[in-house]
Amino acid sequence: MTDIISETELEIKLNEFRDVLINYDYSEIENVIFFDINSLNYYIENNEGNPFEKQYDAIEKILNSIYLYLPCSLSDDTINVISEILNVKYGDEAIVKQNVLFNIKLEFIDMVKNISSEEEWNKLVQLCKKIRNTKEKLERNEKEYEYLGR
Repeated sequence: MTDIISETELEIKLNEFRDVLINYDYSEIENVIFFDINSLNYYIENNEGNPFEKQYDAIEKILNSIYLYLPCSLSDDTINVISEILNVKYGDEAIVKQNVLFNIKLEFIDMVKNISSEEEWNKLVQLCKKIRNTKEKLERNEKEYEYLGR
């Protein structure tokens, strides 16, 4: 069983995610100009704790705590089944599961980046809350079923 976060905590984390994704403070490197993608990659690889790394880490931390409630999220059971099926072909279930979760997160990042109004954002937040509430009900029903079975 999973620990379901509260609706309030989910909303706070979603808003924090949006802020880190859209409004991240790069003033630390405001005088730096990257001539091309290679110079950017060189900067990222050779400057530990750079703003890009910090933003990525912050986004990853938030997504890891809310991915179960994202509209494109698959259940752990579904991911495990997909992983087992693909494991037969590719041989490493952990890598397959990691790639599925990575794609879920990328899809959500794109979804948030493409939001053009507060109304759209509020609809997405409500959808995430609905997913969270459904998971909470399912978990509660599962506990009740286990209790009755004993």
